[in-house]
Amino acid sequence: MTQNKFLEKFRTKSDTELEHILANKSDYNQLAVAAAIDLLKERQGATAKLQAVESEIRVAQEQEKVAQQQWAAEEKKRSNITEDPDAPELHSKKVVMVFCAIFSTIFGAVLMMFNMKQTNNKAGRIQVLVFGIAYSILTMIAVNQLETRANIALLLNLAGGGILTTYFWNKFIGKDFKHRKRSWVKPAIISVCIAIPLLLAAVYGQ
Repeated sequence: MTQNKFLEKFRTKSDTELEHILANKSDYNQLAVAAAIDLLKERQGATAKLQAVESEIRVAQEQEKVAQQQWAAEEKKRSNITEDPDAPELHSKKVVMVFCAIFSTIFGAVLMMFNMKQTNNKAGRIQVLVFGIAYSILTMIAVNQLETRANIALLLNLAGGGILTTYFWNKFIGKDFKHRKRSWVKPAIISVCIAIPLLLAAVYGQ
């Protein structure tokens, strides 16, 4: 177990100072509070006051854990993620948006095309491909015409991602379609391998 760094740091503090930390524990991180309790135990023993503080901390930690679990469950429900093994694996809307922002809209469109394939939407795949290519070309033209290139490119890519994850997703997949979450790691590696040569070509080609 990792040594609590606050133990040695707080050894020079008086009991009053340590008790002040416990009285204002919301102002300190959990390790600092734990160190104050341990040091007071060494000096005073497991007093009823310290036991009450520890009990209060455990209750607060349990409540926080429950709240985090509830939030995760609600987030999962909102994103229509399911553990059903028969449900198709799709790249989530969040992943599509991130790929659009980091790389470009065409990369997010490729992920959406995969989603369309998983849900047997041939017409959707074609429309997403056409949109991704056309939008990316228009984005490059707009960026080249404006001076604030990085900012405008990011905004346009995010807008493209928004269209992919709202209009196309809702139209061809369904707003409430239940699916399993597919890993983003492999697409990310491929995207980096594609983006780096293009970036180098753009930099050294100028």
